[in-house]
Amino acid sequence: MEKELNILPKLKFLFSIKNQLLILLIIILITYSRTIFYDFNIDDYIITNSLDGKGDKLSDLSAISQMAYNKTDYRPVVLLSFGIQKLVFGDISAGVSHGINILFFYLVCVIALLLLRNLFEYKNHLLAFFAVLLFSVHPITTEVVCNIKSRDNLLSMLFGMCGTLFFIKGIRIKKKKYLFLFLSVLFSISGLLSKYDAIGFLLLNFCILLFTENRVKIKSILLLFATILFILLFVNELTKYFLFEAEDKLYAGTTTFTENPLSANTTLVNSLISFLNTIYFYFLKMAGLFRAKYYYGYNYLDLLSTHSVSFVSGLIILLLLLILFIYSIYKKASSITIIIIAIFCLSLYALNLIIPVAGIIADRYIFISNLFFCAGIIFLIFRLPIKNITYIISFIVFAACFIFFFLQSNFRIPAWKNQKSLIDRDAPELSNSYEAMRIAASTYFDEYTKTSDTQIGKYYLEKAIYYADKGIKVYPKNDLLYVLLGQYYYKIGNPEAAKSSLKISIKNNPTQANGYEYLGDIYYEEAKEDSALFYYSKAFSINPTSNLLINNISTIYYQKDKTECLNFNLNLLKKDSTLFAPYENLGYFYLAEEDTFKSRQYFDKAIIYGLPPNSMPIK
Repeated sequence: MEKELNILPKLKFLFSIKNQLLILLIIILITYSRTIFYDFNIDDYIITNSLDGKGDKLSDLSAISQMAYNKTDYRPVVLLSFGIQKLVFGDISAGVSHGINILFFYLVCVIALLLLRNLFEYKNHLLAFFAVLLFSVHPITTEVVCNIKSRDNLLSMLFGMCGTLFFIKGIRIKKKKYLFLFLSVLFSISGLLSKYDAIGFLLLNFCILLFTENRVKIKSILLLFATILFILLFVNELTKYFLFEAEDKLYAGTTTFTENPLSANTTLVNSLISFLNTIYFYFLKMAGLFRAKYYYGYNYLDLLSTHSVSFVSGLIILLLLLILFIYSIYKKASSITIIIIAIFCLSLYALNLIIPVAGIIADRYIFISNLFFCAGIIFLIFRLPIKNITYIISFIVFAACFIFFFLQSNFRIPAWKNQKSLIDRDAPELSNSYEAMRIAASTYFDEYTKTSDTQIGKYYLEKAIYYADKGIKVYPKNDLLYVLLGQYYYKIGNPEAAKSSLKISIKNNPTQANGYEYLGDIYYEEAKEDSALFYYSKAFSINPTSNLLINNISTIYYQKDKTECLNFNLNLLKKDSTLFAPYENLGYFYLAEEDTFKSRQYFDKAIIYGLPPNSMPIK
């Protein structure tokens, strides 16, 4: 093909890998450099909260490497990257974080180019560049590059590709074979410790050995299988050692019903149905025909339907890929074989077949496999066996695809300026998604808490109520949105509507404490102490270690009967002497009784068990 393309003299410079890397850098900077001026966005708090008070000194990196990621996963490589960033720059600023994400994305594209050049035959090396060029401007990449939190996807892809690249070198180059294989294992582990979707590269390695290498020995297959098993067991044991403490076990690996209906009934039949529907949705996304949104979730996509266009289309797409895969093996078209294998292996984590994923689908879940989808588009454009199709026409079609994706990305990127801009862009079209409405309502309430302008604050509260109402209509049996709505109504000056919402939240889920606690707050503000005490006590029976509830109940007891207040706190200490709130309350009790000696003793105890020293009224 190179000889035929050389007919186009003006394009000869494209054959130089140095020029290819320079073009990629220019395109990525043109597309994403503006994000350096963007703020934090959705879920970025996972990083900022995790590193709050950490990363100021080198010794902090050890503690950071042992932290849970959002209470659900163990991703030390990602947290370490932010820890090092904080150590170097002094803080986790949005601008620096976006700049580093751009750098990592460029490195992803560089390694992607090297990987494709090693996977494809020499005559297809220019096509490898076109594939990476298309990938670099694809709208699916916008979420991963623009969202600081999504650095986990960038790193898992970067290290996963490095693992596969060194694996290929290890099985094809005799010299330094074991060094390459060792590096492959090292990068594969790093990828998995960035995000578990890098497991797709381990599957890809296995398929590369089986389907593209000649005369594969059984010994090599067994050795690779054992190596993959070792990598997975090592990462699993490391995760269990650092992550699975009592609190983390409650959250690890969970997906709620409102995030994905499949989680409520993960039978094999339902998983297969959701698998076929998910294939269709992702095919549309990778083809640029399904607009990106910040969240889908319950009720937005009909994941479990068998009487839908998505189910039938997903089945057809799967069958066509299977037929094409068999044909490529028959014709010994190794590049096509690899593309199909890679799309499947790198998508498997996202396809709702093995596990239900949060949000049903998301751009970041399919980010890795999108590279090979772009390669598939390129091969479709340049390798179709149609007569009278010249390479000039193929270039025109490629240019049209590039411009189509580039314009989509440039339309999408400004939505990522901050979380409010993302909500404003997407939320109006997500009214059928409970989780999307919950996020939108919470975002506007956060904006309300930040502003000092009364009129703007009122507008933000009204928007929060608007989106909360939309979410409740989607899923009326929820409790969380009713709790949030109760807070919003109370802030806007409608306590009766607030009480009504909170009581519905309790009816929907009597085991959650927040509804009772907020009702207690409202009744206390209304000077209805008996009602406040009733609801605080209900909340306390569910959450008996809440220092805030202990303080609230103690305050009411003190106002009603000082002896009851004294006994309440003393009895709590008999049950659990490590709670600081009872000591604090007893300190105030004896301070009011003008017994400063006892007061000081209890305050000292409170400080030992967690009370901030500057909170103590006695100096």
